[in-house]
Amino acid sequence: MTEAMLSFDESLHVLGLKNAKYFAERLFRQCFASPFPVPRNESALPIPTPAQQWFQYVALYKWSDQHIEPVGFCNWIRFGDVYLEGGMCVDRTIYRRLPKEHWSACKARGGIAQIMMESAARELNDCDAWFGYCGDKKAYLVDSRVGYRSTGKPYLIVKWFREVSPERQRELEEKVAAIGPF
Repeated sequence: MTEAMLSFDESLHVLGLKNAKYFAERLFRQCFASPFPVPRNESALPIPTPAQQWFQYVALYKWSDQHIEPVGFCNWIRFGDVYLEGGMCVDRTIYRRLPKEHWSACKARGGIAQIMMESAARELNDCDAWFGYCGDKKAYLVDSRVGYRSTGKPYLIVKWFREVSPERQRELEEKVAAIGPF
């Protein structure tokens, strides 16, 4: 007796965690060749980064009841009235390994990165905006589908969650740009 294949939505799970190292460290190292961003008070950023202000999301794909694989990761740090989004990574091999029906469903939803950002946006929306750094054209296409736009500053992008005056927008953009890459 063969087991019926789960739907894509039943197979992909996005979890918000305080520390996703257990699930996503290997994936992060593969994508960035650098240490995993463990939530900590003293990060490499020139701003305070209290560990309680870190929010990490991981996408898990369930192949079977015995095999669940991390396929995506992203990190958000609360900074005043905004979140800083960084470390977005998706397993480069996942799309070609998915069953055809799941690949089609995933593509229709915009892909793993878009699904993770949409999931996080339902929870991390208590802010004026999200900011990110993006220099990759393909990644920017995904970012723009979830509402990011260019700030006019090199690589700095923003997704507004609230109506904010143009003056406040410029103030926040300047404040975040002064941090440098995150």
